[in-house]
This record gives sequence, C-alpha cells and structure tokens, in this order.
Amino acid sequence: MATHRRVPSASPTPDKVFLEACDVYFQHCHNKPYGFFNAKLFKIKASQNKIPLHLRLALIACATRYSSRSQWKERKQSTIDGYARGAWELIMSSPDGLDGNEDVSLIQTLAILGVIDATAGRRRGAWVKIGMAVRISQDLNMMAEPCSQLSGLEQDERRNLFWSLYLLDRFVCCSFDRPPAIKDSDCLLNLPTTHGSSKSATPLTLRQLRSQRSHDMSHRFGMFGISIGLASALGRAVKCMMTKTPNSHAPWQNDSEFLAIYSDLEYLKELAVKNSPVLAEPGQPRSQSDMQDTDREQTAHMVLSHTVYHLAHCILSHPFLLALKIQNFQHSEIPPAWLEETRATCLVHAGSLVTVLVEAKAAGYMPVPSVYSYCILLASTIHAFYLYSDSSAISASSAEYLRTALDYLGEISELWGNAQMMANALKSFVIQCSRYSDILLCHKPRLHELTQTETTILTAVVDYWTMMDPRNPVFDLAPFNADNFPDFSDTEFGYLTPPTSSALGGISSSGGGSDYSINKEGHSIDPDILLHYPVSMMSPIASEDGGSPRWDWDHELDSLVERK
Repeated sequence: MATHRRVPSASPTPDKVFLEACDVYFQHCHNKPYGFFNAKLFKIKASQNKIPLHLRLALIACATRYSSRSQWKERKQSTIDGYARGAWELIMSSPDGLDGNEDVSLIQTLAILGVIDATAGRRRGAWVKIGMAVRISQDLNMMAEPCSQLSGLEQDERRNLFWSLYLLDRFVCCSFDRPPAIKDSDCLLNLPTTHGSSKSATPLTLRQLRSQRSHDMSHRFGMFGISIGLASALGRAVKCMMTKTPNSHAPWQNDSEFLAIYSDLEYLKELAVKNSPVLAEPGQPRSQSDMQDTDREQTAHMVLSHTVYHLAHCILSHPFLLALKIQNFQHSEIPPAWLEETRATCLVHAGSLVTVLVEAKAAGYMPVPSVYSYCILLASTIHAFYLYSDSSAISASSAEYLRTALDYLGEISELWGNAQMMANALKSFVIQCSRYSDILLCHKPRLHELTQTETTILTAVVDYWTMMDPRNPVFDLAPFNADNFPDFSDTEFGYLTPPTSSALGGISSSGGGSDYSINKEGHSIDPDILLHYPVSMMSPIASEDGGSPRWDWDHELDSLVERK
C-alpha cells in the first residue's frame, strides 16, 4: 500500500510547534481546574529540553481541542486520539516501564491522558490511567509535604499536581458504588495557596480547613484550596447518597451524615464567598485579555467552588436519590416540613448551578471543563421533575432552566463531544418525567411502582460514570422522540428568566456580557503543525475504501524512538 505524505509550503520546527501548543495549554487549561504544572518550572524545563516526549505529545493532544480552525472540525478528535495514543504507547514501550526516577512527568502525562479518555467515553482507559497516576503519586509520597530539599517551584508543582489528581478522582467517582482512590485521611500535605495576591493565603491541610470553622474567619484561604474542601464534601455526599451501604441515622436526624455534610457545605460556601476574587468594578467589565494569569486561575477556581457546592447539594437532595435513602427508613415517620424544605432547597441549588455555569461561560472568563456537562445535566434532571408541577411559577421556571441548560450543552458540544450526548440523554429523560414526578415527589415516594427499566434510567442520568459511556442505557431504554418533546416556548410553560447573581452568593460573574467562544481571538493551534511535530508521525495511509486516512503508529513510533 502506498504511503501518501502531505508536505506544506512552510514547515515550522518541532520546537516551535511544541511551544505554540504550550501557549494554548497554559491559556486554556492550566489551573482550569487542574494544575498539573508549575508554569515557571515548566518553562525552565522546556528551555532546557527536559520535557519527555510522551508529555510533549500529551500536551499537543490536549491543546488541539482548543483550536477554532474550521478545517479541524472533522478530524479534531481523531488527531487528539492519535497523539494521546502515541504518548501512551511511548510509556508502555519504555524499557523502564513505570519505574522511573523521582520526576513527576509520568504522572502529568497519565493525568492528561486520563482526562482525554474520559471525555471521549473510554471509561476503562480513563479509570486505569487516573488510577496509575494516583498510585505513582502515592509511591512518591506526594500525599505528604514535599521534601524540603526540592526547590520552591518543585514543591509547589508537586502539591498542586496531587490536589489536581484529587479533584479528578472525586469527579470521576460521582457514581454508584465507585470508591475514590485517594482517602481524605491519607492527605497530609498543605492545600494549594494563591500566589501573586496582596495577602498570602493561610497554609492548611484538608483536615485543618474543615476544622477552621471554630477559629478566626478573617484568615485568607486560596480558592484552589477551598475547591478541594468542597470536592471532599462532594465525595462524602456521593458516598452518603449513592452507595448501597445503609446509614445508621435517618437524614433528618441531628447526628446524621446527611446534616453533617450539609453543615460543612454551608461553612465552605461562606469561605468561598469571603475569599472570592473581585471580578470587575461595576460598569467596568474586564475581558480575558485584560486579566493576569493569576486572576483567570482564581476566577476559574471561584466558579469551580460554587459549582461543586451546588452539585453536592443537588446530589444530597436529588428527588430520586433522596427517595432511595428514605426507603431505608420506611418504618420511620418522615417529618413533612423537613422533606418539603429539602426538596425546595434542592430546586434552588439546581437553578443556581445552571446560572453559575451559564453566566461564567457568557462572561468569557474561562473555558468550560468537561465535568461541567455532568453538573448541568444533574441539575437539569431536577428541573425535569418539576416541569409538570401544579405551581405554574415553578413549572415555568423549570422549563426555562431546562431550555437554558440545553442551549448551554449545545453550545459547548463543539468542544466536548459528551456534552451533546448528555443533551440528548436529557431530552429523552424529560419526556418520561411526568410519571417520575408523580412517583417521587409525593410525601412517601412510591419506588415500588417504578419498572426495572425506569429505575435503570433514573440511576443512569445521575451517574457520571454511566453518562460518560456513549452506549449508556438512556438511549436504548428511552429513545428520544422529538414529536413528544415539550415546546418550552409554549404558553403552557411560559417564560421565566433565571436569577442572574444570587447563584454566586452575591458575586457577579458578568464580564462584558458577550457569549464566550473558544479561541476566536487568542492563540490557536494551526492544523498544519501536526504534519511536522514530530515530522515522521504524520504519515497518513490512504484507506482501501477511500475513507479517512489512518496512521501507521507502529512504524512512526519506531522512528520516534530512534530520534529521541
């Protein structure tokens, strides 16, 4: 079979290609929300040619997603997957395997590849790579404070890298009976702190952060660290509501884990509000280009902290999950006032979560992490239950939130393919919700009336692990029929504008009001660069049926090893 190579007129050097990819990565991905690198240390290593090839390929794969070039639309994912596969095969084919030195580059590569696999629906591959990254970090004792012999930049990188793995671990474990790999009790290192601010953040461990409620609240806490605290509470909420192990106390009892998590969430939300960065003076919005890198990262973690706060509340009080929890105490008398207040609070948090993400995206402060697709899906399933409420105001509000959520998922689907998948799953789910609402929103939910198919669907739409799978059961068991989908513009549902600032606890996220579109004016990966970096990797072989070309990875990897 003949090999056909494309040769562009101007060939950038591999170094130039890699550096351009780095610019894109640090603008769009770094600390948003995962801080796998210390930017200064990375630049030093790059200038000294100390970035291993597997990490360079992983970075290019990650940066490729943020190109706005129209000619990439048809081959962007295949290019991402190609370079990610090249990075993985280099790791697996290394003579040393996973036994290297104290360098953390292997952890960084595995973490990036895990994110790429997860967003592409390759769940087991993501689970393996994230698990490997966690285990190697534990082998290097990164759950404790870094060795004092390391430079300050190295200590900062290791600390942020471990906590970024912690975030990733907690997000992919928003699932039934899927325990995280990192235990809170094993995390003895300080939380990330904010650099470059006028007032340094107080260094604390995760345990100390949770115990600070009885101390002086005037201390400054970094937003990244607060996000970690909220992710910890999220993990506890998932364990409380999405495991088969029954709790010893009913959720309405004062000594229950349910109320303990609720209390911790409110304490951490207070910290988030007090320590959030000032985004803009009234009437003087700041654009992305006007902001320093530290400002953008702080803002990204501010949005993350509020999003995780609302997500944890939505999981804690989700009508289906709450019904599952209540059935374990069916012989107890459920306090009507508690149940009514819990459901009302859940609906408020679902609306606030949608508002936070939509406003942050419209403000243009940050790209949209893939996990936010799941966050907005989960919140939307709550609104779907109330779509047919007897209250016309609640019904209209939920209809508008659903329309807004579907618009959001549609707009970011160019960036994340799983967003469109979740949008379609949400549409399929909404059609069935009149029956679900009748069963789940009564004083004593009648779970026994749900069929096995209905239970499977209800379980799937709140499970991040299931919804990452392109073959998830929602489509097979509840195929979407556009003829049955409600028209949110119809007078039956009316129009009610969602709140615009309360979701961030009084912090406005407006930054100009224009819709955010990835990379329209900023740095962009030129599609042609992947023809040159590394030069021999891009040798498409024409397919026999005349379709898209494939890549001769075995041949190309051999040549790469020779050139290293």
